[in-house]
Order: sequence, then C-alpha cells, then structure tokens
Amino acid sequence: MKNKIMALDLGSSGIKVTIFDDQSNILGSCYKEYNTWYPGLNMTLQSPSEWWEYFCTASKELLETAHIAPEEIACVAPSGQMSALIPIDASGKLLMDPCLIWADMRTTEQVKRIADEMGGQDKVYNLTGIGLTEETFTGYKIAWYKENMPDEFCQTSMYLQPKEFIGFKLTGNIATDFSDASETAMMDIENRTWSEKMLEHIGITKEVLPEIKKATDLLGHVTQEAAAASGLKEGTPVCVGGGDVSIAAAGAGIGAPGSAYLYIGSGSWVGVSSKEPLLDYQNKIACLCSLPGDSYVPHLVGFSGGLSHLWIRDIINGLDCFEEKISYDEIERLVEESGIGAHGLVFLPYLRGGGAPTQNINARGSFIGLEISHNYGDMCRSIMEGVAFILREMLEILDRINADKITDIKLIGGGAKSKIWRQIISDVIQKPVYCTSMKQEANTWGAAMCGGICVGLWKDFDEAQNLVTVESVNEPNPGAKEVYDQLYQTFLKSYDALTPIFDDLAESRVLIDQQSKED
Repeated sequence: MKNKIMALDLGSSGIKVTIFDDQSNILGSCYKEYNTWYPGLNMTLQSPSEWWEYFCTASKELLETAHIAPEEIACVAPSGQMSALIPIDASGKLLMDPCLIWADMRTTEQVKRIADEMGGQDKVYNLTGIGLTEETFTGYKIAWYKENMPDEFCQTSMYLQPKEFIGFKLTGNIATDFSDASETAMMDIENRTWSEKMLEHIGITKEVLPEIKKATDLLGHVTQEAAAASGLKEGTPVCVGGGDVSIAAAGAGIGAPGSAYLYIGSGSWVGVSSKEPLLDYQNKIACLCSLPGDSYVPHLVGFSGGLSHLWIRDIINGLDCFEEKISYDEIERLVEESGIGAHGLVFLPYLRGGGAPTQNINARGSFIGLEISHNYGDMCRSIMEGVAFILREMLEILDRINADKITDIKLIGGGAKSKIWRQIISDVIQKPVYCTSMKQEANTWGAAMCGGICVGLWKDFDEAQNLVTVESVNEPNPGAKEVYDQLYQTFLKSYDALTPIFDDLAESRVLIDQQSKED
C-alpha cells in the first residue's frame, strides 16, 4: 500500500514541500523563496506562474534528494495563503500575473461602499464572520478588479485561491474548501454557502466561484502534463486541501475545549476551536471554517511576525561593516545577552499595516526609546518581545470572549524554532508554551492529514494527530513577570499615542508616491 503524502504550503514568502509517511515521519522537505513586489502604498503582488514553477522545482528536487520514487506518493495535498485575487479565463489562462495577494490592501473605497450599501460594517461582519482588516479579503479585491480592470473582469471565468491554482495546474479541476471560502468575505458563515447578498454587492454571481468541498475530498488526479513538469506520477490523487490558517490549526492539534495555538511565520496569529461561530464586534475576530466544515477556528491574525525578525537580519546583513553575514544562531546569542526588556527598547511590529489586534492599515513599525547605548542584540530582542506582546494582546481578546478558558497553548511556525523566542513568549503571556514534533511543519502536516484521510491512510484528523508528540515545554519565569507586565502596558500606550502620527505619515506617503511618479 502506498503510504507517503506530498504536502505543500504556499506561504507568504515561499513554498515548502514536505513528504510524510503514514506514521507522521518527515521523509524530506524542500523550501523555495519566490518574489514579492510592492509597487505602491498598501500594494503587494506575487506571480502564480512563479508559484507553479517553484513547486515543480521543489517537487522534483525533493523526490530526488529523499530517494522516493514518484509511484510511492499516495496523494498530493495543497495548502496556501488565503484571500488572493487570481482570475482565469475559460481556457485557464491567468488574467493577472502577478496577482494581488492577501497583503494587498488597495480596496478601501470598495470596503466602504459595500458596507454603506449593506447598512454598516457590522452587518457585513454578522453575515460573513470575517473581521480583521477588511481590505485584505477577496470579495473586495474582486470589486476593485471590476472597477479598475473592466476588460479582464469581463473575460474572467473563475476566481481562485493560491492552493486552488496549484490544484488546477496539477489536475485541471477546480474546487475550493470551507476554510478558504470562509476568508473571502463572500461566504454566509452560518450556512457555509456562498452569500448571494454579498455577491450582489460585489457585482458577480456564484458561477464564477468554485464549488465548496471538504479539504479531505478528492480534487482529481495528476495529469500527464503536470507529471512531466513536477516529476510526479500521472494519475496520483490530489485532495482539495485548505487555507493556511485552518490548516495550521489542524496541524497544531487544537480542537479540545481550552486549547489554542500561536503561530509565528511571516505573520503571527492566535487561534482557538469553536463548535459555533464566535463573533466579536469590537475586535472583529475572523471566524473561519475548520477543514471538515462542521466547526470553526476563530482567529486574530497579525500581519508582521517573523517578517520583522527577517527584516532586521537583512538590514544588518546589507551593511558593509560586517565581514560575515549574521546567522540566526548569532542572533540567538545576542538576544540572550541583551536580557529581559531589551534595556528599555520597545518595538511595534507593524511593518505591514493592518491586521489584528489594531486593524489599522496605516500602522507602521516603530522603535520606542532608542538610545545610543542600544545595540543590535537589543533591537533583535525588542522585535521578538514586540511580536510576543501582540500575541498576548490577541490571546487575551480570545480568552475573554471564548466560553472555554485557554489553558493549553501550542506554538508553531518558523519562529518556534528559536529557543529564546519560545521562552520570551512564555514569559510575556505567563503560561506554559508547548511545542510538538510538528512545530515547523504544522502547515504541511495539516495538509498531509487532508491527503492521508482522502486516500484512507487515516480515518480522521484525531487518528492522524495522535501520532504527534509534545517535544518541548517552556514554563514561564516568574521573575520576568513584573518587567514584561510594565513593558506590555508601555507597548499598548505607544500604539495609541502614535496612531495620529501613522495617519499623518500615510497622507505624506501618498504625496511622496505622487511626486515620485511625476519625477
């Protein structure tokens, strides 16, 4: 019996492809970083053609380096970033390449128009269950597309999400799942169907949206053309797969009452499990569907997490004053030397505007209290602490409105690899933080579970998740509580104080961009 699953995670910075066996063992993994373009204020683009190219390269490379024959793969399981705009025509040709990804927030006018037409943003939220920064969601991107690219809009036969584009390239078939559909602002969250009311205000019909299926359903089989491009065997099953936020929740193993997970990848988020939609009109929690589509995974999502860490590393490595590039191990050492509180330096990690908990697209990254005595280690530590403060803020919001008090917290994502970051988070939230053997593979593991269930390797998610073990636990240091409690309040006050400055800077940025175009 074939017992290997190839899972892929199409992330915000690159694609990871991992092969698992039916005992959850990782047999090999490959990561490829692709391009991201920022052509203007609140604009973020990536190329679907490049996604496919890099997946094919990673698939071939992984099969070769892991010494796995293509015929050993039982199923291919896609997952990926959500809330993109990927229109194709009737022949399957891309009508935007590069396309708008989730971080593109140029849709402020469309958000306001649709909210006004529907009687206010709370009415939209009550229908769709999607809060966060509304400008990111696909429905509003389609409204922008209709108004700004009318010729391409008229040619559009179907709108896809990133994992659906890969699934389409692999099989020639198109379907979405409950999780991805629930973050488009086009789904009725109670009935888990496309909302005719939202579609009417956007200006489309459901005929241009994929059929909604379970993430574990069969999408199709690898075509001859896709097999030649990817190195996979023609006829290999491909499951529908899911959006990365709900996929990560499954991979982290949340589901029991009181369980939650924290994620640090390019962004950062906090999620819990709920049998019913969990709405909060003040903080606009994103109430996404779970992968089976029979429950919910309410989330608060911050847009800058590990991205902030990567940013400071790349800034320093770009300077000529260092003979060798700074490694992550060296960063760990410098952060540990800095000590609790980073010598009074506070960082607001809003390098991408928008996202929880502020939902302010004008918010920007800021160091508060920078002195001449501060060094690189202090700056790196303040970034780690700033991300931990945002996680604490989001966790407190969810804990306040959730019926089940949060006691079991798992940390996943690339940031979970850092021992000192794990300890900082535990100290900031003053709770134990658990990491499983899938802490860096939660997204691909979540996708792999979909693939394994699809072809019968596991009965359900519970059976698959029982294979995963707790690898480490970080207990909070009581001695850090007083410092971090005080700095957390400073962190919150700093954002409030700088909010009008962020708005002024956004206006200045528009003028600067206009001047640049004229020059």
